[in-house]
Amino acid sequence: MVSKCPHFSNRELGFQRQLMTSLEQRFFSSRSMIITPSLPSDGMYFIKKGTVDLLSETKMGESIPFRRLGVDDYFSEDSLTDHWDCNPYLAVSVTDSELWYLNRFVFYRLVENFLDEGAQLSKLEPIKKANTHSRHDTTVTHGNSGGNSVFFIHPDNYFIQCWFGLILTITIYTMMTIPFRYAFMENHEITTIWLLLDYFGDFILFLDLLIRSFFLAYYDDSHLVTEKERIWRHYYESGKMKWHIASLIPIEVSALYQPILCPMWKLQVWSLFRMNKLFRLLEIPALVTSVESSLAKLGVRVPKNAIRVGKVIAVIVFSAHFIACLFFAIASYNQYHTTEGSHTNWAYMNGLFSKPLLCPDQHPDTRDLTRRYIASLYWSIATLTTVGYGDITAHQDSVIEILFASFVLIIGTATYTLVIALLDDIVSQLDVTSSLYKTKADKVHAYCEMEALPDTLKSKIHAYYDNLWQRQLGVSGNKILSFFPDYYRKEMIIDIIRPYLRNTLFLKDCSANFIAHIVNCISYELYLPGDTLFHEGERCNSLILLYKGKVHLLNSKGVKFKTVDNGVLGETSFFCFEPHLCSAKAVDTCQTFCLSASDFVSCLRENKMTEQFKEYLFKNTTQILILKESVLKMIRNLKSSKMKKMAVEEKSKIPKGVILPDTLSRCSWDAMLLLQTAFLAFIIPYQISFMSHDTALSLFLIDVNIDLFFLLDIYAKLNKFAVIKDGSLLSSPKDFRAIYLKSSFKGDLICAAPVSFVAFCSGVQDTRYGLLRITQLIRIRHFGKYLNSCAITLNSRTSLSISTEKLRIIQIFIIMLFLCHWFACIFHLIGKMSKEQGWIIADESNNSSSGERYLRSFYWSLYTVTTIGYGSIPIHTNLERIFAMVVMIGGAVVCDAGITAILTSIIHNRDQQSGENSRRIQCTNKYMSTCGVSEDTQIRLLDYYRYDDTELGNINENEILADLPSALREEVIRHFCYDALRRSELVNDFSDGAVGSLVKMMEPYLAIPNENLSVINEDCDNMFVLKRGQVKCIDSSGYENFLPLGTLIGHIATSSTHALVGFPSKVLEINVLNGQGFRTKYINPYIIFTLGSTSVRSSVKKNNNWREQILIKTASKEVKKIFVTVRSWKNGQQHDTIGSSEVQMNMDSTENSFKVVIRDTTGKSAGIISLSLIFRNMRRHEVLDTHERTAVALEYCHLYCLSRCKFEELKRYFELSNSDSNLNRLLYHSTGQPLHKADVNANFNDLCEEKHRACNIDHSKTDNNQSSNFIAEGGNHFPITPMLKDDEIPRRSRLHSLKIVPKYDDGDPEAGVRMTRNYSYY
Repeated sequence: MVSKCPHFSNRELGFQRQLMTSLEQRFFSSRSMIITPSLPSDGMYFIKKGTVDLLSETKMGESIPFRRLGVDDYFSEDSLTDHWDCNPYLAVSVTDSELWYLNRFVFYRLVENFLDEGAQLSKLEPIKKANTHSRHDTTVTHGNSGGNSVFFIHPDNYFIQCWFGLILTITIYTMMTIPFRYAFMENHEITTIWLLLDYFGDFILFLDLLIRSFFLAYYDDSHLVTEKERIWRHYYESGKMKWHIASLIPIEVSALYQPILCPMWKLQVWSLFRMNKLFRLLEIPALVTSVESSLAKLGVRVPKNAIRVGKVIAVIVFSAHFIACLFFAIASYNQYHTTEGSHTNWAYMNGLFSKPLLCPDQHPDTRDLTRRYIASLYWSIATLTTVGYGDITAHQDSVIEILFASFVLIIGTATYTLVIALLDDIVSQLDVTSSLYKTKADKVHAYCEMEALPDTLKSKIHAYYDNLWQRQLGVSGNKILSFFPDYYRKEMIIDIIRPYLRNTLFLKDCSANFIAHIVNCISYELYLPGDTLFHEGERCNSLILLYKGKVHLLNSKGVKFKTVDNGVLGETSFFCFEPHLCSAKAVDTCQTFCLSASDFVSCLRENKMTEQFKEYLFKNTTQILILKESVLKMIRNLKSSKMKKMAVEEKSKIPKGVILPDTLSRCSWDAMLLLQTAFLAFIIPYQISFMSHDTALSLFLIDVNIDLFFLLDIYAKLNKFAVIKDGSLLSSPKDFRAIYLKSSFKGDLICAAPVSFVAFCSGVQDTRYGLLRITQLIRIRHFGKYLNSCAITLNSRTSLSISTEKLRIIQIFIIMLFLCHWFACIFHLIGKMSKEQGWIIADESNNSSSGERYLRSFYWSLYTVTTIGYGSIPIHTNLERIFAMVVMIGGAVVCDAGITAILTSIIHNRDQQSGENSRRIQCTNKYMSTCGVSEDTQIRLLDYYRYDDTELGNINENEILADLPSALREEVIRHFCYDALRRSELVNDFSDGAVGSLVKMMEPYLAIPNENLSVINEDCDNMFVLKRGQVKCIDSSGYENFLPLGTLIGHIATSSTHALVGFPSKVLEINVLNGQGFRTKYINPYIIFTLGSTSVRSSVKKNNNWREQILIKTASKEVKKIFVTVRSWKNGQQHDTIGSSEVQMNMDSTENSFKVVIRDTTGKSAGIISLSLIFRNMRRHEVLDTHERTAVALEYCHLYCLSRCKFEELKRYFELSNSDSNLNRLLYHSTGQPLHKADVNANFNDLCEEKHRACNIDHSKTDNNQSSNFIAEGGNHFPITPMLKDDEIPRRSRLHSLKIVPKYDDGDPEAGVRMTRNYSYY
């Protein structure tokens, strides 16, 4: 495909291979726009399959096709080298098409690696424009061409869709009637109605044969084939023709010569000779699929899983019908050939035959015919579903019946196994979105519990996932956008953000092509009420386009000065590369699109718009300053009392008396509703079926109380119960009342009607009492919601943990019990109303009490539903057998096989992770043994797998955090890291917003046992915040201590402390003497001592021996107080705080002894610790010679990590933000390399001139004159990396670039530091 394109046919093979691997596959449905008027094309298309029309737009706005392209053609090739602001033509797919797309910027990067190919491609530009787009050179025409049009039927035509439905109906009619007439309609004549129905069906099938042979067009590789010869050949080669012709052969003509074959009479013989019509059954699956597709095109949406379950039930019913007909035909044959007094067939034993069959004889009446068919079908279904009551069986003396029954038993077992397999597949896909969401929610809940996040933060995370489920079925916005084809995603996003782009700096003046490129980089973010979008002083990393929701803009003290409703946030800070001027907090649920600064700069580079952006900043400096000043002025004006009064922060107040969804009272209310709904589901069917006497007063009072409770529930939902809608809390009665009135109010009002009171007072106190209350069963629709609410309450308020799997099992068994109860009540009602000898009389239960009859009915229902089929309760009447068949199929498919499939699915999902873990270990063992990895390494790696599988539960923190929105992700990391960073001397000069920017850059890190996080006299490129685990710290004197949670680890942190206060000269010697009074629930306590910004901890106290000496080295000359905190160690989890206290030091005494009372959060005593404190000078062996420390992980430790280069880059960002020149900041961000501080205030034009001078250096002389490879700046020598000449770079990439690497003398204190600076301009 690529090699056939003249642009790339004679290119280097490596270039062609990389070009082909760079292509992106895209699919377009019929009549879909490929190149649209609104989005300029930014790449080339190759046609793999299908047909594409190129369209030109007329002055009247109409689109006229001018060329048709086929397989291996290409179009839009000019857009690879030219930036189209407006598409010169449009493209639309004529058929379903598969195209391969080459993006312009991917092509640019490819050409940069193949400069020779790029030079040759640039020479082809004039040829390209004159070249045709299609190798076939096909022009699109309309209308009749010479009168040679051929009649054909389009496969998507509405007629053919209805036709297939008619064929399916006739096939089902044939399948049902022919076996039935052959088996049951003995001694019947061939009537006119049978002839008309049969031959009408044959005529339709004959027409179907003609249509398929000559007129029904088809698609061949997305091309519509309409030629009669090819249609006939396609139909013949499909293999369907022979079966269709075989089914049309009129074999029944033979009945004219042999109309009677006793015991079969004329209609039976006629039906026997028409058995060839059943060949059409082979096409039923294809016809059903065609009908489903037709219904979908007509807008009739039937749930996929419901269709699949319906197909399973249909297969069982149709199979049972065939088997029933054959089983009775065998009995008829035996009855005809039996001798007097020797009836060896099952039908006679069950009273279906009263005399021998004669030929001819009087045909059976409708009543006998119905009894025979129902009895046969009853046996067939009981056998196929493996219920097997045993009340109807093959006769023990009939070999044929026994053989046939054995065959059916085997078929039934296979069918039942197939049903379980199909239902297992259905269940695995049943509400798969809900299952995936709940699995993810369970992992997130386990993560929150493991990390012991604050309740408020956990509530926010759970609220986010609830909101995500209600809005997008638990799938994040960015994930949903990734589902869309690129072209649809672009159009949708542009349609949403177009109103905001019109008023956005710089972007409002950009071309549509650049905007389309920007849209590729935009991401979706969701913010819940109360979420902070950004803080004042934080680095402005993204431009936020708020298209739904409201945001408060706040000053540093949290006072609101403006509310933004659907607008652009952080505009001036983003384009000027400055920190945020204020904070932003979401008022309600906010939906935004965000453009990151790095993506914006990349778009500028790739579209060669860096210079244009620089010019824009230079020309609009005044406008930008005015916008900034307007915001700063509003913040300054908050100091006035008038503005303070106007800008009082709005707090959401809950109206008095309104009950929130997560309160204990609301949860208790839902639990009461659950119990009462379950009671109704039980008692109403029971009253209808079993109540034959007056209603007891106690039951009436219970019913009245339930009715009153439901009325109170309606009142509460209208006036008291706040709701969460789309993730937002609606606490105003007006709001949640409107939602309730539109949703379930009508149904609840019907349920709350006091029918029990009216019926009791009217004297209706028998079965009719229950019938009047049947409308109250509408409440059952809320049962699942009430059950979920109770499960959530138990999870959050008790130590119980009800996972999604456990909840589903509970739901399954509740459903099964209720179905058994309802089936039992209906079964008893049928027996009670039967005018014949029903099961109640046959079971001798007519004189039993209601409770005993209910027990027998429930017993029958349970063993039928579970397909055990004891058969101890006899069934005689037709109605009982019909209902039994319904219960058998429902029980076998929905309950028995369904429960088996669901449990299998649950076990499979649970074992899947275990299987993955086992496979990971086995593959690792094999790999390590093959590679000869040392035994110690193997043991350590396998230990890590054990830790991940057992203690972490395969919870990946990176995946959890990546799935959270940016605001919640930052809040989680801030919870662990912000205080540790803020109290460090490292960020003394940072604002709170700058520290928040550091928090955003930190990433989770897992340290393995004995891993060195930092080592004295070795480079340490990272700093860590300890979140969980034991880390031992060793200073240069050899002293060891344990680091408490929240400690900042790394040379970069200790160097800042050393630079500020110097080396320590004093030592606070802490002797822990004893600990007492701590309750037994506080297992494994340990002590944290905090002196200034330094914290150390004791060892874990696993017994009564508390004695330990701890040293804190400090540069302070005196110590007035220290803080003591006692926490409880939990392996692998966050530690609980037992209590804390403050100890005042007496500097006049050389030794201070204390009994420190540790108090919990309520102020009560949690225990007492005896301490001895000595503040003294540092001894010689304790003196430090470096600030560096060795930190060793003693176990698996969870930390947050920040690299030194990221810290330096952020530090440089805030230094540059103080520069008055926007161009300097742009220069820094466009190159991505740090500059010297002395260069910040340098004139940009001077730098460019310097760069031009540097680029003019003759590099050919560098070997002879080494000094020419360097230029001097600020006393240092900067080596110049030779760059490509302009004619060596593709036209797109022709830019001047200077790479300057500072080179320091060995005596320079900054020796060894290498900083790279790129000055790039177009």
